[in-house]
Amino acid sequence: MANLPGKGQRVRIEASADEGAALASDLGILGVSALSAELEVYPFRSSGVRVRGHLSARVTQSCVITLEPVDQTVEEDIDLRFLPESEIKATPVEIDIDPEAEDPPEPLPHGDFDLGQIVAEHLALGLDPYPRKEGVAFAEGDGETAGEEEPPKASPFARLKALRDTPDEA
Repeated sequence: MANLPGKGQRVRIEASADEGAALASDLGILGVSALSAELEVYPFRSSGVRVRGHLSARVTQSCVITLEPVDQTVEEDIDLRFLPESEIKATPVEIDIDPEAEDPPEPLPHGDFDLGQIVAEHLALGLDPYPRKEGVAFAEGDGETAGEEEPPKASPFARLKALRDTPDEA
């Protein structure tokens, strides 16, 4: 970070086949066939760093219905700010969240950070949590009764009325 130019620096990250395979294993997906990121790293405040850019990836996941491979493209923007832990304000007990506000800076671990790790985390965030093969949909029902019509369930109030209308046996 000490050798970071004042105007910042452009960095291109491209994952090798071995790195893609390791990343796929870490993420629990079938494959990462391509992963690249164009990043700008530049100073933030007096002792921090800002990382901005974009990642593009081609991944293969398992369809949640058929378990067949599903190829997908992941596109994610990256915009993070880092500051030394000593410069980050302590979090108040009550947290007021404004969805429109900029995220607070991340702590700068040991005065350095790993751009590859940042890209991997943003890839993980961009994955489809429920990938489906095109044209595949869940069948109605729970699998055992698919296609069979279930009888309507009696209202609890109807059951109470039936109990009230039943003569007492004494």
